[in-house]
Order: sequence, then C-alpha cells, then structure tokens
Amino acid sequence: GERQQWFALIREPAGGVDDLPTPEDPNPKLTRLRNEFASTGDGDADGNVWDDFALELINASSETEIKRRDLYDGAPLLATLDPQRLLSPWAKGPVAICGDAAHPMMPNLGQGGCQSTEDAYRLVEELAGVEHSRDVPGALSQYSRVRVIRTAIVQGFAQLGSDLLVDFDLMMTIPLLGPFFLTM
Repeated sequence: GERQQWFALIREPAGGVDDLPTPEDPNPKLTRLRNEFASTGDGDADGNVWDDFALELINASSETEIKRRDLYDGAPLLATLDPQRLLSPWAKGPVAICGDAAHPMMPNLGQGGCQSTEDAYRLVEELAGVEHSRDVPGALSQYSRVRVIRTAIVQGFAQLGSDLLVDFDLMMTIPLLGPFFLTM
C-alpha cells in the first residue's frame, strides 16, 4: 500500500485544540508540527534537531489527515497498595473488565489490542471450567489475578517508552539509566 500511519508525541496539558486555518497560515497543524520537529538550524523550541525523516513524514501529510488526540494511560495496577484491588483487580462478583478498561496504556508498543486478546483468551480458559453460575465470580477473580502481573509489566514498559520518546534528554540525565539506553 501507499499509506502510512505515524504519530508524534508532544507533552502538554490535556484538552488542547489546534489553531484554525487563517489566510496567513492555511495549515496551522502542519506549521506546528514542522516547528516542533525541526531538522535544521537551532532545531525546535527545546533545541532538539530532529532527523530529516520526521519532517519527511510531516510534509507528506495533508492538513486534513492530521488528527489531534489526547492520550491517557493508567498507573500499572501493581503500583497500588489496596489489598482488595490486588486480590481481584478487574472483577467484582459476576462482572469483570478487560482490555483498555482494565489496563490502559500508551500506543507506542502496539500492545493495547494484544493485551486485550490475551485477556479474552484467559477469560475463556477460566470460564470454561464453570459448571454453575455461582462459580462465575471465582473464575473472573482468577482471570484478573492471572493477568495482572503480565499486563502491569507491559503497561510499565509502555509508560517508560512513552517517557523516553517525549523526554529523551531528561531521561539521559538519570544516572545509570541514561547511559544504559545509549548502549541499546
């Protein structure tokens, strides 16, 4: 195919809106992205000089194809100290949640759909052993206990990856962590 999908991360408060086109700037979204990901001169507002490929992607896009979306994730469940949430984090009685409702994560690892599929598989596995409706809450609790550690790890890596993409220079200042990523 001749289509590509790309995304750019810009850390800023939620709820922002793009400028509207004007006679002076009929393409304000493209203008903003070109400024944010400058590859020449002094670089962007933070002094970062980006690879030419970033601008190549931006320049190959039309103003109408650019969509602005706020992204949200949640803290990995293992970050909580609430024992009830750890015992049965995504199930209560005969109801369970899965996918982004249970473990929202940033898109940079492409794992949101994958983790949802794994949730569905585990739900089927647990519910397959149910012989009476009174056993459903136990099966759902077991599903959530089995899945929580893996999804928390993936969610944590997605957060780290997002932080690295957005605040790479800041991450490089962390002793041990910064030099470690330079060797990868």
